Amino acid sequence: MLRPEQNTSLRLQQRMAPQLIQSLRLLQMSTLDLALEVKQQLELNPLLEEVVELREEGEEEEELREQEEGLKAEEDLPEDMEEVDWDALLEDQFDAGAYNSERTEYDPNWEADREPQENRITAMPPLLEHLYRQLGEIGGLGPEERAIAEYIIGNIDERGYVGCLLAAIADDLQVEVAAVEKVLRVIQTFDPPGVGARDLRECLMIQLSQRDDPLSALALQVVRDHLEDLTRRRLRHITRALAISNEKLKEALQVIERLQPHPGLLASSDYNNLLTLDSEIAYITPDLVVEKIGEEWQVWLADGSMPSLKINSEYQHLLNNSHGDGAAAVKDYVAKNLNDARWLINAIHQRRTTILKVGNYLLQAQLPFFEQGPSRLRPLVLQDVADAVGMHVSTISRVSNGKYMQTPHGVFELKYFFDNKLSTDEGEDVSVRSVKEKISQLVADEDKARPLSDQQIVEELGKGGLKIARRTIAKYRDQLKIPAQRYRREL
Repeated sequence: MLRPEQNTSLRLQQRMAPQLIQSLRLLQMSTLDLALEVKQQLELNPLLEEVVELREEGEEEEELREQEEGLKAEEDLPEDMEEVDWDALLEDQFDAGAYNSERTEYDPNWEADREPQENRITAMPPLLEHLYRQLGEIGGLGPEERAIAEYIIGNIDERGYVGCLLAAIADDLQVEVAAVEKVLRVIQTFDPPGVGARDLRECLMIQLSQRDDPLSALALQVVRDHLEDLTRRRLRHITRALAISNEKLKEALQVIERLQPHPGLLASSDYNNLLTLDSEIAYITPDLVVEKIGEEWQVWLADGSMPSLKINSEYQHLLNNSHGDGAAAVKDYVAKNLNDARWLINAIHQRRTTILKVGNYLLQAQLPFFEQGPSRLRPLVLQDVADAVGMHVSTISRVSNGKYMQTPHGVFELKYFFDNKLSTDEGEDVSVRSVKEKISQLVADEDKARPLSDQQIVEELGKGGLKIARRTIAKYRDQLKIPAQRYRREL
């Protein structure tokens, strides 16, 4: 027989203050996003003021000194506001079991899964924003057609493909499928070329149909009628069916190879670190720059476009000298904005310090990469950096995601420098990414008429002391989007 029992449990929950949430949010932002945030805060908070000064001789040294000493506005902060303690903050934010100490490799999904809902920033993807803007600029569509167009655009994924059946869209909007198809054809004329396709064949055909030359017409015929033969490298079958020479087919294939299978990525920072919209090219703004000056490698923050902030002294004087009717309300208003302004200035300073610490460690830990290139990347995990700089591993994860470093070998996201390890015959650790780089180079240099098999790649890597199983090579090759040997064979 069950007897009723009374249990009393005490559960302690910590809620993050809005200012702490803001500090974490600033830490996660890119330099460009932070600059926009600062400009917005300058408009909203009258206690914030931008420092506008003419540079004079010796000012660079003074600015560097101030960076190290901290901003003047911090001098008046109460003790509990002098520094944003990222580690304590993050330890409070995560449950005791949230982080597994054995889990030291970079996992972008882990941070996203653990992030509190109130700290997430949602924004329209650049591709959809670009498509909606083009929709607003065209004429000839009625209200119903525009509603259909907006619905279709909302269902286009990051690759640029329509992510649902047109029949489902028609059913949701209570319109005919033919009406949806008509509007889709309009969207398929938008930039980037190939957007709005339902599959790879249609994506390539859209791009080719927008060209007006005989070779593109031949390439269109190959894609439309022989895409399966093409993917299986049945090239002789194509030449016989189209009654063309091997050389002509090769020219058509070169046209096809220059097409974009995922056109939506052209509007994403994930496409070769490049954003291409309206035929304008805007490069990702790096947060850090690494360069060899003389014989010494140096790293610095690339935030020259960031407005410098200070407290507006006139409003601060108003706080200390408000009397009479309404003085309390004025003081409350000014005090709140003063508090927010100080927090923002301090959080930005702490963010810069944190990112620079991580950048300096990456420069030391990955020096062979900076000197010789990606093939010399060393294995490195988040915990290594966290231990070295004395920060919580979650802080390193936040800093690494969405921050970029300009190097002599290109612009790389900081998380690029984190990788697992393999061992050579001599016991030396090498990064998985450097092994993939070697595989890519072997394939790039191979005889296209006699491409390397996975076993041959194993043997080539073995000459350099790397012992890797054939199935591991196949896995890495798939991750690199390199086709199998039979599909890489060319005429």
